[in-house]
Amino acid sequence: MKTRCPMCGTVNEVDAQQQAAQDVVRCQNCGNAIVDDTDIELQDIRQNEAFTPDLELSLETEEAPDYATPSELPFSVPEDLPELEPSADAALDIHRSLQPKQRPRTPWWQTLLMLLLLCALILQAAWFTRAHWLHFPEAKPLCEWIDCSIAQKTDVQAFRVIERQLQAAKDTPDALRLQVRFRNDATFAQPLPKLQLSLFDSGGVVLARRSFDASDYLIPVPAANTLAQAQEVFTIELLFEDPGARASGFKIDFL
Repeated sequence: MKTRCPMCGTVNEVDAQQQAAQDVVRCQNCGNAIVDDTDIELQDIRQNEAFTPDLELSLETEEAPDYATPSELPFSVPEDLPELEPSADAALDIHRSLQPKQRPRTPWWQTLLMLLLLCALILQAAWFTRAHWLHFPEAKPLCEWIDCSIAQKTDVQAFRVIERQLQAAKDTPDALRLQVRFRNDATFAQPLPKLQLSLFDSGGVVLARRSFDASDYLIPVPAANTLAQAQEVFTIELLFEDPGARASGFKIDFL
């Protein structure tokens, strides 16, 4: 005999012994209890018959948990608990939390220190570039007060002899006359150089050597702070004692 499960619609086969032993059998598919009065004959079952189980007859209702009943704690709660008080570390309310955070103020002594360092940096830069500021008339009173004069730039190697001539002096016996023209080839003005004259014999031995300051070879005598301007040409004339026939050459150096 075959019987259909009212829960899932599965057709189950029930033998005679099982039917004689009990009135309720279990579905082989879902395990639902099948009462024997739902038995059907094999010839009444159609293979393509659509079957919709009656869920209202087979669903078993379960009791919903009672959430209103408080659950028991695994520990005992004393009755004399103190009341809760707000902590100083409590979060800010919404109005205070929306306000932007203010940056901490810089101490006054740090501000003063930064200003002093900035002033020192400016003064140091002005001191190292004082050669440029000396050309401004407004800076002269300040330079006189703080003595910002700078050392005069010099390059004696920039002086070049462009013409020279050594011959016997006609109006002075036993004397030689040296005529020299030299030029300042530097790109800047510089003090007049000291001139050194050396006399040599035929073997290159120095017979006589003498140095002349600008006051010795220039007429009229220049002032102490006179400068040779860039590309300026000077013509000088020197008169000195003749060392004799042994002298065969001379050399002029700028010191």
